[in-house]
Amino acid sequence: MMGTVAFFQDLREIKELEKELVNSERLAAVGQTVAGMAHCIKNILHGFKGGSYLVDVALQRDDTEKMKNGWAMIQRNIGRTSGLVMDLLSYSKERAPEYEICQPNEIAEDVCELLDNVAQDNNVALVKHFSEKIQPVSLDPRTVHRCLMNMVTNAIDACIFDPDVDKDHQVVVTTEREHSGIIRFDIADNGCGMSEEVRAKLFQSFFSTKGVKGTGLGLLVTSKLVEEHKGTVDVSSVEGEGTTFTLRFPPQKQGTNPQKADEN
Repeated sequence: MMGTVAFFQDLREIKELEKELVNSERLAAVGQTVAGMAHCIKNILHGFKGGSYLVDVALQRDDTEKMKNGWAMIQRNIGRTSGLVMDLLSYSKERAPEYEICQPNEIAEDVCELLDNVAQDNNVALVKHFSEKIQPVSLDPRTVHRCLMNMVTNAIDACIFDPDVDKDHQVVVTTEREHSGIIRFDIADNGCGMSEEVRAKLFQSFFSTKGVKGTGLGLLVTSKLVEEHKGTVDVSSVEGEGTTFTLRFPPQKQGTNPQKADEN
């Protein structure tokens, strides 16, 4: 050995800068979340104030009709509050799918029945195309139901907000079993559609095209739930013509436990 050479570098400053960067990013994320929540809650509070005002006026004038309108407004905003809380819980908490044997067509049928009155009240036809090839499979029915509710609700809203009032609006819910065994749900509407700019922001937190009527969490939660189920979400849209969302859920193979598989 002729000799040795050693190099020393003081990394304390670099480490400190990295720590400050992580902290600043964390604070920025918290600030964005708080700002988004505050905006959503402010909109809901406006609804509560409007409803309570109508109720107060109705009590003073003994106006039953105004009382009904005010109470209906309060009920709608109670539902929005509940939805916001449930979306926040779903997004913030990691949840493993709870598989059980279920019939995908029955889940889709239940969602359509629940939303049929909303569609009819807004002159939107809710059309069902369910494949007879689909047999009972092992899925998480609560995840599938929640995702379909979000998607069909969004599709109906896309028709409601469509500026083309002369169009015969409809939402088509399709179920299909692909060759790989994956269960596919297509939710297509002929509503307002989306621009490329809107599509690029679809899965950002608190982004909504519904103004005060939306929280921007529905698609974010749906994407997370589908991902936890090892599935995929695809979207195609043409502005002014409509949008199609495609959800794919791989069923659990019999005799397997995906939770243990993930741990291994």
